Amino acid sequence: MEVFRIHNRRYHPLDGLGAATVGGRWNPVGLSVVYASQAYEGALLEQLVYATHGRLPRNRVASRIVIPSDMEVHTLEDAGATGWRDEVRSREIGRAWAATQETVAAWVPSFVAQPWGRNVVINPKHPDFDRLAVAETIDVLWDPRVI
Repeated sequence: MEVFRIHNRRYHPLDGLGAATVGGRWNPVGLSVVYASQAYEGALLEQLVYATHGRLPRNRVASRIVIPSDMEVHTLEDAGATGWRDEVRSREIGRAWAATQETVAAWVPSFVAQPWGRNVVINPKHPDFDRLAVAETIDVLWDPRVI
């Protein structure tokens, strides 16, 4: 399976330091995870959330990440994650999932691409994390009409 991540070019595509430093929708501060999307367009949309004052994010590259087909990816269904739209609750859900180490990744609802958008959260602490591969990394070419 392929997932897509847009990130600062200074960091490795599978580096979860940024998420650990500031926290995110599915992780509290201190928990290292890697966020990606099921589609490149979803990754673009997730980045646009951080666009401020009509400025597109700078120094961004896009990475195509391969999760081997024999690795299970947990799917977090809306019904099974009651209250996920609340950041405190979604962080609790993410922390509990990461602690189990049952799967290297989990499909989660995208807050900005509701109702159908999905992101994947990857756990760098999972024993099989090193089986993931970065297939390619390219420059993000923003269309100036976006903002």
